[in-house]
Amino acid sequence: MPSCNVCPFNCNVDRIKNFGVCGLPNKILVSHVQQHFFEEPFISGAGGSGAIFFTGCNGRCVFCQNYKISQPEYWRIGGLDDERKTATDLELPKISNLVGFFKHSNSVCELELLKICHELIAKKVHNINFVSPTPYTELFCDFLRKYKKDIPVPIIWNSNGYEKSESIEKLIGLIDVYLPDFKYFDDKIAVRYSMMPNYFKYASGAISEMFKQVGYPSFSKNGMIKKGLVIRHLVLPGNLEDSKKILSWIFKTFGKKAYVSLMSQYYPTYKASKSNSKFTEINRTLSADEHKEITDYFINLGFEDGLIQDLESADPAFTPDF
Repeated sequence: MPSCNVCPFNCNVDRIKNFGVCGLPNKILVSHVQQHFFEEPFISGAGGSGAIFFTGCNGRCVFCQNYKISQPEYWRIGGLDDERKTATDLELPKISNLVGFFKHSNSVCELELLKICHELIAKKVHNINFVSPTPYTELFCDFLRKYKKDIPVPIIWNSNGYEKSESIEKLIGLIDVYLPDFKYFDDKIAVRYSMMPNYFKYASGAISEMFKQVGYPSFSKNGMIKKGLVIRHLVLPGNLEDSKKILSWIFKTFGKKAYVSLMSQYYPTYKASKSNSKFTEINRTLSADEHKEITDYFINLGFEDGLIQDLESADPAFTPDF
């Protein structure tokens, strides 16, 4: 990666020598690993999802529930372990149990990442869930071309949606399930809350490419997802009209079989939870009236299937303990 243009920011920096918007080096950093039981039911199931949370993000969402590992002012506190050995001279198993080892950002080589995947699979997870993978797209392409055959469960690409379709094209045949957020229709809202300009333009293009690759979801006999696109949309308080535009676009573009996970789990955290911040308008959860209005709108559009979270999902207890 001599110059990084993997995401819409097109920083064009050599991440071996310099940092771009995401602030990440040209190596894979893992912050947290767990069996995740609070994803969608067809992802978590009885055995959990094999969630690998990667450090950093190309977004700056003021309400990020993962801010402790996504935002540089938090994940850099522990420092980066730049002295770890490379894959060529690593003596495995160097760490007896990698699952649960990461509490801060740790660089991992490809063999260590594969070992993490195998340890999760040994715990009977239903899939390997790459969370916030976008800044690492090029590195994951290399990793998956080598080792996808050694991972016998579906691989999930769990992203914020702010991606370039050209980057997603490079993942053809490597990802089984795409699980993108589709956050905003209005660019002013995207910039205000996430500092991601032209969000709709890029996210809609990337999601269209994802659909082209994997299509509508398909499920195993026990109801677990095997392949396909599932679009998440988090409803923000006071922003129902933007949510309606997103849902309408999905229906018009992909039809009634499109699978949407309509999320009501928003609760104020990070910068949105500060009473003296400039984001006080979202310093609350959804109201019952808002929830009913967006639910009715979703149903009336005519989707054949999908998921609708209830208001009880807006609870920090469902957020991983980083």
